[in-house]
Amino acid sequence: MRITGGIFKNRILISPKGEQTRPTSERLRETIFNITQGHIEKKTFLDLYAGSGAVGIEAISRGASFVTMIEKDRKALQALQENIKKLGILDQTQILRGDVLTLLKRLKGEFYDIIFIDPPYEKGFQEKTLVLIDSFHLLAKEGIIFVEESAQYDLIFPQFLTFQLRKKRKVGSSFLYEFISLL
Repeated sequence: MRITGGIFKNRILISPKGEQTRPTSERLRETIFNITQGHIEKKTFLDLYAGSGAVGIEAISRGASFVTMIEKDRKALQALQENIKKLGILDQTQILRGDVLTLLKRLKGEFYDIIFIDPPYEKGFQEKTLVLIDSFHLLAKEGIIFVEESAQYDLIFPQFLTFQLRKKRKVGSSFLYEFISLL
């Protein structure tokens, strides 16, 4: 897996072995960063269910000032930590180890300009995660949330108080849902 753009373009990232972690495709990452092109410079980024950290690291590569990543899988965390260390971006990242739904409570009072959610498919984590982000007001003014899901499952979301669904795109074998801040 490689970084698709920015200062680390074409750098290779380590991925965890096994079936537990499903890497976000290069095509989907390029789509996200094409959308955020004028919105990512010096912004904060929250990468939930981070895996090897490819999306969060790509955000740093493309100009984000700071990325918080949450991951609980031990093998994914090892790959994530190695990737961050190898690229020398320890001071621009924060890794929280554990369950996303539990750790989001710790972030109450923080604001993120861009949030990426890529939980295990078909488990219902997308809606639960969005409900917590909404209730803790984690999305900054003019912020964007992206949710990745398998194109086999078409999600229907409830109404949220602080953001709304703007667009759904099919990217390869995934749907990419884009939410925008209402504040």
